[in-house]
Amino acid sequence: MARVIIASLALLGALACGDETSPPSDAASDGGVDGAADGASDTSVDAPDTSVGTVLPSETLGLEDDPPGEWLAGDVHVHATGASNDTGGDSSPLDIKAKALERGLYFVVLTDHSNSTGSDTTTRDEDPALFNMGPEFPFWDRAAELSEPGTFLMIDGNEISPVDVGERPNQPRGHTGCVPADLETFDRSGAIIDRPRGVVTGGDGMRQAVERGCFAVLNHPYATPWTSYDWTDYGYEAMEVWNGTVGLDDLDLRGHAAWRCDLLAGRQVTPIGASDNHRVNQEAPGELFDPALGYPVTAVFARDRTWPAIIEGLRAGDVALYEGDSRLMLHGYAADGSRAEGATTTILRLRGQLDEAVPSAVLTVTRATSCTDTRPDHTVPVELTEDLLVMRRIARGESFDWGVAIEGEPGVYTAMMLTTSLHHGALSRAVVIVD
Repeated sequence: MARVIIASLALLGALACGDETSPPSDAASDGGVDGAADGASDTSVDAPDTSVGTVLPSETLGLEDDPPGEWLAGDVHVHATGASNDTGGDSSPLDIKAKALERGLYFVVLTDHSNSTGSDTTTRDEDPALFNMGPEFPFWDRAAELSEPGTFLMIDGNEISPVDVGERPNQPRGHTGCVPADLETFDRSGAIIDRPRGVVTGGDGMRQAVERGCFAVLNHPYATPWTSYDWTDYGYEAMEVWNGTVGLDDLDLRGHAAWRCDLLAGRQVTPIGASDNHRVNQEAPGELFDPALGYPVTAVFARDRTWPAIIEGLRAGDVALYEGDSRLMLHGYAADGSRAEGATTTILRLRGQLDEAVPSAVLTVTRATSCTDTRPDHTVPVELTEDLLVMRRIARGESFDWGVAIEGEPGVYTAMMLTTSLHHGALSRAVVIVD
C-alpha cells in the first residue's frame, strides 16, 4: 500500500508544481491507451512517467447495460442540535434537511452520540446520575415527518460512543454508527449502555448495534486516540473509510487499508464515506473540526427510492464515495460483457469525473493480494501487499469511462482518485476475486 500511495503523492506533487490550466489528458479518446505512450506525450507535469497500465474506452468492449435502478447520494453520519451536545446550536433536523437538499442528498441518517441522546443534550459535562438512561432516538418521529418519499428521506439513528477515562483519553474504544435497517421492526426500546468510562468497550457498543437491528458502521476506526476503535468485535457490516474533516487524509487511508484487509480475510464489509457534520451551516468543503454536510457522501445504487432498497444496496456494497461533483464507480464484467463478480471477471469498468473545483487528480487502480494485520494495535496501520494496475492523471472537469483488462487473478480490486487539496476526491467499491 505504501508504495502505491507514495507513487500517487509523487505524481500529485508534480501536478501541483505544473500549469493548472494545462489541457486534459487525451487518454479517454485514444482507443487503447498505453501507459508509456501517455506518459511520454504529457508535458504538463515535471514527471518522467505520469501513467501506468492500459485502459480502453468502455464503449468498445460491448458491456451490458446497468441493471434497473439509480445512484442515490446520502450522508449516514450527521449530528443534530437537541440530540448531540456538541453541535453549536444551529443544526435542527429541519435545517439539516434544507442543507441536504441544497447539496443534492437524497437521504440523511442522524447519528447523535449515545452519551448525549440518553443523558443531557445541553452540556458536555457528564453527570453519572444520567448515564445509560435513554431514550436514544429522540428525533425518530420528527425524521419521519420531514421525510418525503421519492424526494428525501431522514432516518434517526445513533452513534454509540463509549470512551476511556480522562479528559483526553489515550486508549481507544470506538464509535459505532447505528443505521436502522428495518424501520418497521427496529428496536428503539431501552437505553444504549456506553458508560461508565473505561468499562464499555467499542466491541460492546458494536454488539448492541447489531442486536438492535442496526446496519452497523464502524465509524472513523483511526482517528484521535479516544475515538479510534479498539478492535474488540468485528461484527460491523460497514466501515467508514472516509470521515469528513480535512479531507481524504492519512487516517482515512489507514481505514481504507483495514477495510481491504477485512475483504481479504473473507469478511463482507461495505465502505462508507460520511461527513460527521456537527454544524449544518459550515460551508463546503469544510474545515478541520467542522466538516461540511455531504463532504463526503456515500452514493448507493438502489433499485428504487425506498429505504429498504437503500439498505439492500448498502449491504450489497454497490456504493461510490466522493465529494462535490467528483465521481468514481467500479464494476466487474466477464469476457462476454455481462456483469461478473468473481473468477470470471476479466474486465474492470471505471466510470467517473473530477470536480471543477480542483485542477487535477491522480486515479489509481490496485489489486491487494495479502495483508499483515496489526490490529488491535491502533497505532500501527495494517500493511497490504498490492499491485498498481493503472495510474492516470485526471484533469479538472474531466469525465472518463474506461475498461481495464484483468485475468481473474485473486485479490481485492479498488480505485481511488486523490487530489493535493485532499478534497473533491473519490473512492470506489471493491471487486473481490477469491481463490
